[in-house]
Amino acid sequence: MNMAPNIPQLLTTVAGFWVLIWILRKFAWGPILDLIDQRREKIERDYRAAEAELQEAAGLKGDFETKLSEIKVIERERVQEAVKRGEDLAGGIVAKARNEADQVKAKGLQDLEIEGQKAQLQLRDDVVALAIGAAEKLIGERLDEAKHRELILQYIDDIGERPHA
Repeated sequence: MNMAPNIPQLLTTVAGFWVLIWILRKFAWGPILDLIDQRREKIERDYRAAEAELQEAAGLKGDFETKLSEIKVIERERVQEAVKRGEDLAGGIVAKARNEADQVKAKGLQDLEIEGQKAQLQLRDDVVALAIGAAEKLIGERLDEAKHRELILQYIDDIGERPHA
């Protein structure tokens, strides 16, 4: 066996190898490297976009939390306002009821006073009639009723003016 290198074949193989490398470099590696660069740039753009969207989402979350706290404050204020209106309304109802009760009480006292005065007048008239009747029976004859009425009324008035002991 002959182990000597075949020089023409070796030169042809080396020349073919360099032509293949040149062809690959000219037509394959450039486009492959360009595709790899484009892919890397796209990944970087996507990453930057994701970062920006993440920051925007964080900002939106902060805005949402701020709005939520504002809504809670507004809700608390409205509840407090409703409670105050309810208390005011209840106070108004109580005041109105007290006012009406005071009016009913005053009217009752006024009616009681009027009825008392009517009863006093009726009692006075009854006492006068009894006194006249008693005086007629004692004297035995009918005296001037107007004069008797006047005397009895004067006597009753004197009794009413005397201090009670």
